[in-house]
Amino acid sequence: MSRIICIGGASIDHIVLADGSRLQPQAGGSAFYAAVGAHMWNKDVGVVALVSKDHPQELIDQFSEAGIDTAGVARSDSSLGLEGTITYQADGTRLLGAQGGPLKFIERVFPRLLAIIGYPIWQKVCPRAEHIPDEYMQASGAMLAAGAYPNQSECLEAIHGHIPQIVLDPPPLMPGVAHGRVPSDLADLTKVDYVLPSEQEIQEYFGDGISLGEAIKGFYALGARNVVVKLGKRGAKVFRQDLESVPTIPIFSTQVVDVTGAGDAFGGGFLAGLLETADPVLAACYGAVSASFVIEGFGAHYALGVTREQAEERLDTLKAGVV
Repeated sequence: MSRIICIGGASIDHIVLADGSRLQPQAGGSAFYAAVGAHMWNKDVGVVALVSKDHPQELIDQFSEAGIDTAGVARSDSSLGLEGTITYQADGTRLLGAQGGPLKFIERVFPRLLAIIGYPIWQKVCPRAEHIPDEYMQASGAMLAAGAYPNQSECLEAIHGHIPQIVLDPPPLMPGVAHGRVPSDLADLTKVDYVLPSEQEIQEYFGDGISLGEAIKGFYALGARNVVVKLGKRGAKVFRQDLESVPTIPIFSTQVVDVTGAGDAFGGGFLAGLLETADPVLAACYGAVSASFVIEGFGAHYALGVTREQAEERLDTLKAGVV
């Protein structure tokens, strides 16, 4: 039985460096990044994800060999899967895109059309409740990483009442959808202990330029009890309706190689810290440490070798910087 389960996407990421060179395909996806973030603190972690029939088994095995339970990784009978290209520019910025095929053309030329036809495709490549192994229902905590709205909602309904601690990363809007629209089929946030939006998702849901305070009120109106906002280089803020103060958790300064998956790793680390300490501020420090290791290399597998001792060293530094 896995004490922590991470439910979300599993992808194949193709990395193109600024000099035009390509890396070997990397294991990615929100579920695996979240699992790696949790695994630094808790070795009893499982993954729930859906992969295509062509997904390389070796990209899954590298996690199971490191001790992450992959019993919840289901293989579909379709070649359809999450696969994309991350192209780095000379200035360090990234360009994200689908990996070839008609969706790549549509993404570039007709983004609103992608929002229409891409939505059902997104649902087909994300896990559903049926993919959650029965034994995972005995877990102490679950991280619902970003995924198609109906799928994430269905998984939440399945685990609610069984798994005592649930955190959720709200999905981004589909490309081409106007900002300022909360998805009508967003998961029921009243059934979640902590919601972990990024600053980008806040702007997408409630409109560009909205203040952080007003956005938090928006999440409270949707039923959220506690909100932890990921602010990128500016760290994270913990909002609880029962607390007047809003603590700010700094980032751990390190050499950044690839920021892909940092938010998911934060979520996995946050959940591990919450289960261990019951303190959301300290848990956010756990999450920040997890993110700091993930961004030092390419692929979700990069930080699999991080030890608890290494993580503890960074945790001590971050705790001293909380304001």
